[in-house]
Amino acid sequence: MLRAGFESAEEFRRVTYIAALMRCFPGRNLRGTGDLRPPPAGIANCAHWLDAELRMLRPRVLIPVGQLAIVRFLGPGSLESRVGKKFGERPVMVPLPHPSGQSRWLNDPENRERLARALALISQLRRRLA
Repeated sequence: MLRAGFESAEEFRRVTYIAALMRCFPGRNLRGTGDLRPPPAGIANCAHWLDAELRMLRPRVLIPVGQLAIVRFLGPGSLESRVGKKFGERPVMVPLPHPSGQSRWLNDPENRERLARALALISQLRRRLA
């Protein structure tokens, strides 16, 4: 998040709240190269916890990371149509791609530019809301 204007990883952790769609670890994939994708039933089962956290925190900015989180908050749509743009007002949502090494999404130069635009939006929001 240094590219989004945070001074350090410590500052980012101090001023953000990180939540997951699912509270339970879904396990490792069969190849052992990453985690299993959280199942829809698991996400649905944990949704009330996340909703309660958001009601309590009332965030001004929400950064859904990865397609599962983006779909949860914005509905179906491609990463290409979401990353690099902001949505909503309270909270303002700025979607980011998942940083997984399994993803090849950032191999496309256009997608790297989308990510750069998203990080610039987060930087602008950070300065405006600080």
